[in-house]
Amino acid sequence: MLNAMRENAGSWIIKVLLGIIVVAFIFMGAGSFNARRASQVAKVNGDVITINAYQQAYYNVLENLRAQFGNSLNDDMIKMLNVKQQALDGLIDTTLLRQAAEKNGLIVPDSELAESIAQIPAFQKNGMFDKQRYKILLAQNRLTPESFEAMQKDAVLMARLRSLITNNAKVSDSESMEWYNWENTAIDINYVIFKPEAYKDVEITDQMLEAYYNDHKEEYKTEPMVQARYVKFDPESYKAEANVTADEIQQYYTENENEFMLPETVSARHILFKVAENADEKTVEVARLKAVDVMEKAKSGEDFAELAKTYSEGPSKDNGGQLGEFKREDMVKPFADAAFAMAVGAISEPVKTQFGWHIIKVEAHNPASTMSLEAATPKIKEEMTDRKTKNLAYDAALSLYDVTFDGEEFVKNAKDRGLALVTTDFFTMKEGPKDIQDAPAFSGTAFKLPLMELSDITEIGDSYYLIQVTSQEPEKIPEFDAVRDKVAEDTRKAQQKTMAEEAAKKFLEKAKADGSMAAAAEGDASIKIQSTGEINRNTSTIPEIGNDKKFMAAAFNLTKNNPLPETIVQGETGLYVIELKGRKLPLAVGFNVAKSNIESRMLSRKKSELYNSWLANLRATSEITISKDLINN
Repeated sequence: MLNAMRENAGSWIIKVLLGIIVVAFIFMGAGSFNARRASQVAKVNGDVITINAYQQAYYNVLENLRAQFGNSLNDDMIKMLNVKQQALDGLIDTTLLRQAAEKNGLIVPDSELAESIAQIPAFQKNGMFDKQRYKILLAQNRLTPESFEAMQKDAVLMARLRSLITNNAKVSDSESMEWYNWENTAIDINYVIFKPEAYKDVEITDQMLEAYYNDHKEEYKTEPMVQARYVKFDPESYKAEANVTADEIQQYYTENENEFMLPETVSARHILFKVAENADEKTVEVARLKAVDVMEKAKSGEDFAELAKTYSEGPSKDNGGQLGEFKREDMVKPFADAAFAMAVGAISEPVKTQFGWHIIKVEAHNPASTMSLEAATPKIKEEMTDRKTKNLAYDAALSLYDVTFDGEEFVKNAKDRGLALVTTDFFTMKEGPKDIQDAPAFSGTAFKLPLMELSDITEIGDSYYLIQVTSQEPEKIPEFDAVRDKVAEDTRKAQQKTMAEEAAKKFLEKAKADGSMAAAAEGDASIKIQSTGEINRNTSTIPEIGNDKKFMAAAFNLTKNNPLPETIVQGETGLYVIELKGRKLPLAVGFNVAKSNIESRMLSRKKSELYNSWLANLRATSEITISKDLINN
């Protein structure tokens, strides 16, 4: 099966090849890449980690981060997240785990490896392993079948080893009960909020403004800005040149026949009688009898759509139970099995699914077929036209790029070809220029360019661009007068916060001295004591406060013996003085309901801690050397 998976999976598009080279250059430098390609980056107990493995690991980490952060991922974030170290640590851990698996006699037979790959949903189509999908996805992720199978083999081995290591992890009833009490104990908190904006009587002098400005100059630093000019190559502009012939359409149709296969479908209506999955037998039977009664009405000739509007409990009720056309895999198995086995016009007996009882009426049954060339032609023509216009736009960009060797030639060459050269206003990395479909992508390219250097052909949105930065403004701290109004606003807010902090601290000290917040507030109309009501650690939002994690953390640190905090709470939503009003343990009867879930979470946590501790010890007792070239790079 592995050989079958590998079949024809080695074709690589130019972009992928270039991507691999780019990743290699990041680490090794252009001049030394070929000479050092086979060199090692680290040794783990004598086993070598090669630069090739390191480049692939780095790429994998980078792609995961791109999926998470999108266009906001930049060079600074990559450095901050220490991507190189993440990649190296992952390889070292994998090597250590592989060695440990071998030491413990763990192996993965080819048959098991093939089965594990076939079970990966990403490689499946209609629930079955799809060889074409497999090779496309591998190519898109810069993987050969051999390298992916090695990775998957490691993954299966790691899972087996992890299971071996964590198999003895247990959770006792007392631990579960302790967690249950910790998580569900309810507290009621009295609090007084001191809002800085409530302190209006703030005096601000010129000396205070200048002092604040001098202490916070970095906060007023402007962002770097650039100005650029560009030529946009929009595929839409080349549509008149993108002629698609009948022979090309025929060839596409022949070479991509799977694309035009139409699956078997059914059009149907249904009437649903809802039943909870965990319902008892009596409830299930009562619902079934209701379904039988309505089924008999339908079979006796009453209008099925009207019956659905009257009796159905499903979302399609108002539409007469209409489900439209659907494929077998669109429906849960019992429903699909029944619907696809029925004749057109037939009404089913009640069918049980996880949602309840269904009565089904099939209105059309369309067997699997292949779309004719005539029917497929508009779709093929549209797709091939889009492809050709993109190629023409790219070729036009390449033609200009190939004859432009310095910055000044860009203007002349664009003009000679009758191309529109657009100059932007100054823009920041974050905002990008106006009137660009994907401004962050444009600014991401522009900010990497040296002054007057022409960019590579860059795809942004639906178009290709050649970009040249013509002017740069570095970040700078503006003169005081330029930001005076902002400084005045910030100074006022700082003074208001200081006044609120002083008032809160004073009230907290008085509450401690008087024994309670109520005693401290007596006779002071400006103090308003509020209550959270009962909250526990699962409470997501507190009325009037919201989701303030700092408030919650301080509140749950209060005890009967220490109902007041040591200091005021600098919450995310304000400044607080808080006091424990009451604490209540959860009902013991609830533990039986929550026990299974708690044990599952605690066991997962214990296994993770046990595994991480074992791995850390394995690292500490292993001989690991890292290439000086990598450390210094």
